[in-house]
Amino acid sequence: MTHGPPRRDPPHRGIELKAWMLYLGLCLALALAITWELVTSREQDMEAARQRTHATSVLVSEWLYSAFETSGAVLSSMAGEIHPEELPRAEEDLAAHGRIHQWLDRHLQLLPNARAIALFDREGVMTHTSNSPHQVGYDISDQDHFQALRDTPDLERQVSRAFWSSEAGGFLVAHAQALRDAEGRFAGVLGVRLDLSFFDHWLERTEPTPGSSLTILDGEERLLARRPQDTVPGFEARLGQPVEVSQLAPLLLGEEDTLHFTIVSPVDGMQRIFTAQRVRDLPFLVVTGEAYQTLLAAWWQKLWTLTLTWLVIAGLGLLVLRGYLRTLRYDRELLRSHRSLEEANQTLSQEIHERQEAERAIKSSEERFRALFDNSLSGVAVHDIILNDQGEPCDYVFTMANPAFESHTGMKVADVLGRRATHIYPVPELPGLIRRFGEVALTGRAIAFEQHLESMGEYYSVGAFQIGPGSFAAVIDNITARRQAEDEIKTLAFYDSLTQLPNRRLLIERLEATVQACRRDHHHGALLFIDLDNFKILNDTLGHDQGDRLLMQAARRISGCVHEADTVARLGGDEFVVMLRKLSQGVQEATQQVEIVADKILAALNHPYYLGGREHHSTASVGITLFHRDPVSVDELMKRADLAMYQAKAAGRNTHRLFDPGMQASVTARAALESDLRRALAEDQFLLHYQALVDDNGQLTGAEALLRWQHPERGLVPPGEFITLAEDTGLILPLGQWALETACSQLARWAQDPTLKHLKIAANVSARQFRHSDFVAGVLRALANSGADPHRLKLEITESLLLEDVEEVIEKMRQLRARGVSFALDDFGTGYSSLSYLKRLPLDDVKIDQSFVRDVLVDPNDAAIARTIVALADTLGLRVIAEGVETREHWEWLSRHGCHTHQGYYFGRPGPVASIQEALAKWTFPSHRGARPVPVNPGPDIGNHPGSR
Repeated sequence: MTHGPPRRDPPHRGIELKAWMLYLGLCLALALAITWELVTSREQDMEAARQRTHATSVLVSEWLYSAFETSGAVLSSMAGEIHPEELPRAEEDLAAHGRIHQWLDRHLQLLPNARAIALFDREGVMTHTSNSPHQVGYDISDQDHFQALRDTPDLERQVSRAFWSSEAGGFLVAHAQALRDAEGRFAGVLGVRLDLSFFDHWLERTEPTPGSSLTILDGEERLLARRPQDTVPGFEARLGQPVEVSQLAPLLLGEEDTLHFTIVSPVDGMQRIFTAQRVRDLPFLVVTGEAYQTLLAAWWQKLWTLTLTWLVIAGLGLLVLRGYLRTLRYDRELLRSHRSLEEANQTLSQEIHERQEAERAIKSSEERFRALFDNSLSGVAVHDIILNDQGEPCDYVFTMANPAFESHTGMKVADVLGRRATHIYPVPELPGLIRRFGEVALTGRAIAFEQHLESMGEYYSVGAFQIGPGSFAAVIDNITARRQAEDEIKTLAFYDSLTQLPNRRLLIERLEATVQACRRDHHHGALLFIDLDNFKILNDTLGHDQGDRLLMQAARRISGCVHEADTVARLGGDEFVVMLRKLSQGVQEATQQVEIVADKILAALNHPYYLGGREHHSTASVGITLFHRDPVSVDELMKRADLAMYQAKAAGRNTHRLFDPGMQASVTARAALESDLRRALAEDQFLLHYQALVDDNGQLTGAEALLRWQHPERGLVPPGEFITLAEDTGLILPLGQWALETACSQLARWAQDPTLKHLKIAANVSARQFRHSDFVAGVLRALANSGADPHRLKLEITESLLLEDVEEVIEKMRQLRARGVSFALDDFGTGYSSLSYLKRLPLDDVKIDQSFVRDVLVDPNDAAIARTIVALADTLGLRVIAEGVETREHWEWLSRHGCHTHQGYYFGRPGPVASIQEALAKWTFPSHRGARPVPVNPGPDIGNHPGSR
């Protein structure tokens, strides 16, 4: 009987097809899950890099902006002191030229990163410079920044692009200020020159990561600075050369402020992700990059790990499928009755051999899988999902976990295997995770996400995919360090590091938004400027660490006085700012609301502070300004609040003041007077007047030197209008030294005249001048340079000098007394000094204040005070000088009661030095003390005039 070819069994063919479809479906699902994880992870890494580079570029650009704001403020201040039409050239007046050179040098010290400060005339030729004089004559008329300032009347300052300077031997950047003459016409340029090392100073403040770069370019893409430099061959030669990057065009054209792009760096040939930030109002770009290779190193490792995992799983599945199909074929062969027993035995033997091979292959694959599984850098765990009675996921069990799982989660592998998730970490986020993982295990849909376990304080990157019905694998990476780094960058850029309050930058952003909102919604807003009173004393006495503790406590107290929607910021030092939103629409109601908040803040800051186990008290001064619909800039609001705060300090501190326009006018007038005062010092507008000192015998013994200001427009300005301002600004130090040197020079000239060589000069010394560390050396220097006799110089001090550090005062007086200089205590009786200190001072004279002398003939109280002062001085062995002597009767009464020297309008008004020569001709010199003093031709100025100075 003949048999035909064997027929395939249709049911077996269908089973094979289904098996293959199931296998391919699982492989495809796993591949899609891995692809999704890789794509998501790569995009997250790229976005994190863009955020980091953006934060760094913004930070460096703000540093650059602040640096040029500082140099711009210095240039503006200097320009206010310059009259271009009055500037002398070296060939015209060498002495004046030298003073301008020294003036530029002093201001250069305010800008430690600057190379030089120079003046250029309207033709662009350098006329004065802080560097060596051989640079005078250098021409910048072909420079763009000079032409822009010359041709644009409204342009006050300009920052140049990088340009080559043959004088400096390198590339420079100039920050220039236009100078205007009296009619407002262009009269030249005041410029600060910066070499490219200036920009390195700001880059060195950052900490670059491996492979990252930080570059500063100017508006023509010239390379100004870069970090790191050692990766660029011939870096010094490339400075100032253009770096052509087409992606920067929108920034250069002003169309964008920030750009993100990925290119191969034209500087060192390394591919990076870059963020370019335009520095506002300046022709510079800050370009920050992170190395593409370094950034994606972890991603590539994850790619190979997941790919190998997929290949292992696919290989295992293929081996299982092959074994299964072979089993089907084997069973099918047994059913074929027409096969001979020999063929059956051969087939069976072959199948057994193949099974053994398959088992060996499976074992080998398992070993490779285990090696890959155990050595993965990401934590990998395999779980079985648990369903409740309703068929919903309620928990999952750990069936496998690799060693990296322990390093990422902190849980030992042995402690989690076979246990439920709810027993291992019952965190509030777990129910949500169970639902998401259950969907993966039951539907096969892979997921990838980041999870913050707030209760554990950790951030994780999680990817999950199904590996079988009801089972899934989770790939876990602990990204807490990365998230903390990102948060730290954000905090550094927008928050104060000590108090964690918003800094100036974040405050300005919020204030701009609030001003717009108030204009739109017709609500009032308010700005409160808070300055802690006498905070420097706390730092000096208890130390900066205790000062920082007080600042942190003050920040918490201020924050507790406002609503959550309001803003409390720290500007720096002991200055805080509070911004209030959505006050009432009516100005009276809004004013009452903000004053209530200010009172709460003052009350909170008045409570005791406990620092280092000790109680400390502090107060504050608060300045307030409101804003509504008026178009007022943010800078103007800050200035108004600051002015109001200073008004609160002037009112005695521990109070608040509301801004009014009169404050601005007062500050403007004071600033104008200060500017005039500085110009007066530079232009020698000061002079000394002298008032005669006469003894009780009518003999001229000397004169008091009195400071006067010959203003070119206002004429003679009395000291009462400018001495206090000079004290506040510190100008009293050079002014007082000038007065000392001038008085000593006059003494030296009198010493050459036989009729005047016996005269002394009394010079007033302010408390601030006396306390200066260089005071004693300055007096001795004035005496040595002029050649004046120290015994002819008398220094007049006031009782205010004795309010602090009396021992230092006594020591300085003894040093000068040892060299022959004498001392008089001025305005005696009007101050608050202790008599116990008075007896220790090495004094020669005391001066009775004119307020007691004026009515000594008619007021018994003034007469009693004058007699008491004379008696006290006589007891202490001191001579008495009476000032304010208006009439002959004053002189006679004071002489009878023991005054030794007299000063006042009766003997002559203060005047130029020639008035002392005239005084010699007005008085006779009796031969005995008992003679009555008689003036010779006293003249029309001698009469009853108020005051002696």
